[in-house]
Amino acid sequence: MANTKIASKVFSSVSKVYDKFLEKFTLGYIHKWQSKLIENTTVKETVLDIGTGTGEILKKINESYPNIYLIGVDISFSMLKLAKKKLPKANFILADAHNLPLKNQTITNIFFSLTFRHLNYKDILRSLKKILKKEGEISILEIPKPSKFIYFLIIIFMKFIFKPIGILIFTKEEYEYFIHSIENSLTVKELVNLFEKNGFKTVYIEKKLFGLLVLAVFRKES
Repeated sequence: MANTKIASKVFSSVSKVYDKFLEKFTLGYIHKWQSKLIENTTVKETVLDIGTGTGEILKKINESYPNIYLIGVDISFSMLKLAKKKLPKANFILADAHNLPLKNQTITNIFFSLTFRHLNYKDILRSLKKILKKEGEISILEIPKPSKFIYFLIIIFMKFIFKPIGILIFTKEEYEYFIHSIENSLTVKELVNLFEKNGFKTVYIEKKLFGLLVLAVFRKES
C-alpha cells in the first residue's frame, strides 16, 4: 500500500477524532489489546512506535516503564502535535517509516498498532533490521487478512452497519481508505512467515475476536 501522500492527508484530517473513532470501532477494546501487547513484550531501554498517531501506545508504555526512552514516528504533523501534548518528554519525528532517520542498532523495541498493513512489508523489514539491536523485538497489533467469508462480513459491517457512524467522523473518501487498507493485510500465517524468513523468531502470537485481530511479537535473531 504505502501511498505516503494519501496516508498523510487522511491521518492529518482525522487526527482530532482518531482516538474517538478507534474507541467506538473497537467498543473500547483497543486499550485492552494495546496493554496486552505491551505485557507480552520484553520492553528494554529504547522504544520506537511507528505510526504513533496520537501517541496512545507510547503513553501506556510510559505508565508501565517510566524510565524508557520513547520515540514516536508519524507522517502526520497534526497527529504528532496531539501526541506531544500527551507525552511532553517523549521524542517525536515527522518521517516516513520506510526512511527512518535513526542510526543502526540503536532501538530495542518497535511497536506497530494498526499501522503495519499500511506499509511495504519487505522494504520496511530491511529498514527495521538495521536499526534494531540483536534480540530486539517488533510488536504488532493488526487486523490480519481474513478468509473470504469473514472479509465479506467485515465489509458488510463497515459499509452498512458502522458506516453511518464512520461518515459522521470521517469524509466518505477517508472512511473508504480505512476499508481498503484491510485488503493489504497479511494472514497470520503470512505475517509469521515474513518475519521468520527474515531472521526473526516468533515469541508471542494471539488471535482476538475470532481471528479478526492478531497480537504478535517477533525477536531479532540475526
